[in-house]
Amino acid sequence: MVEKERDQVTDAELDVSGPVSVGIALTTDPNMTRGLLEQFCLALSDATGIEVIPHGVSSYRSLLDQLATAEVDIVWLPPIPALRATANNCVSPIALPIRSGDTFYYAALFARSDSPIHEPGDLQGLKTAWVDPQSAAGYLIVRAYLELQAVDLKTAFAKNLFFGSHDAVTEAVVKGAADVGATYVYYDEEQRPKRAGWGEADVHVVAKAGPIPNDFIAARKGLSGRLVRLVQDALVDVNNAPLREAARLLLTADGFAVPTPEHIEPLQALLTGLQEASDHPHSMFPPPA
Repeated sequence: MVEKERDQVTDAELDVSGPVSVGIALTTDPNMTRGLLEQFCLALSDATGIEVIPHGVSSYRSLLDQLATAEVDIVWLPPIPALRATANNCVSPIALPIRSGDTFYYAALFARSDSPIHEPGDLQGLKTAWVDPQSAAGYLIVRAYLELQAVDLKTAFAKNLFFGSHDAVTEAVVKGAADVGATYVYYDEEQRPKRAGWGEADVHVVAKAGPIPNDFIAARKGLSGRLVRLVQDALVDVNNAPLREAARLLLTADGFAVPTPEHIEPLQALLTGLQEASDHPHSMFPPPA
C-alpha cells in the first residue's frame, strides 16, 4: 500500500499533461491586456511544450477565488495580494519580474530639499500627497511602516490628498501643495537612489520601507511540481527572446528571477498593518523607466 502511494505521488510529481491556465486581473484596459495575455500564453506554450490557456478576470478577488478552486494554475499578483496568498498557503511564488535591473524596490516618504521635515519624528499635522488608497508604494507600505515605528498617523497627517499617480504626487510636493509625498525608489548597491518616482526633483527621503518585491508569478498549491519547474525555467531563461518580449509588453518585465526568502521576509512584519488590496489598484508596480 505504501509503495502504491509512493508511485501515485511520483506520478503526480511528473504529470505535465496540460492544459495549464494563466490568470491575471484585467484591472486596466481589459481589451488590450487580454490580447497581451494571449500573446504571453502562446509564447509560454512554445517555451514549455504545454498548452497554456489565458484566463482574464475582472478583479483580484475573483482571481484568488478561482485559484482556490483550481480554475487557474499560474497567476500574476501585485506584492500585497501575493504575500497574503503566500502566507495563507494558497500559492508558491515561482518568479519575480526584473525591472530596472532589480527584483524589488522601496516605498519612500519624501519632502522638498529645503523642508525642515527630515525624519518620522518630524511628521506632525502635515498635508500629505498619496497616489491612491490601494497603492503599495504610494500609500499602504509607508503607512504600515510608520505605524510600526509608533507614529500616530492621525496626528502626523492632518490632510490626506490623493493624486492618482506618482508624477502628480511629486508635483504636489515640489510646488508646495503638500508637505510630504509617498512614492517608489530603487537604490544602487551603495544605497543611493538610482530611480524614483520624484525623477530629477530636488528632494530628500524622510522614511523608507522595504524592500518590496516587484510582484509575483505564483503557482497554486497542488499543481504538478514538474510543471511548475518547466514554467519557472522558461520564465528565467534569458535566451528565450519571444517570451521575454511578451513579458515586457504584458508586465513591463525585462526578465524574471527565482524568488528567495529575502524578497518575502522584509514585508512579513508589515502584513498585519496592511489593508486589503483593492480590485482596482492604480499602481501595482512602479512604472517602467
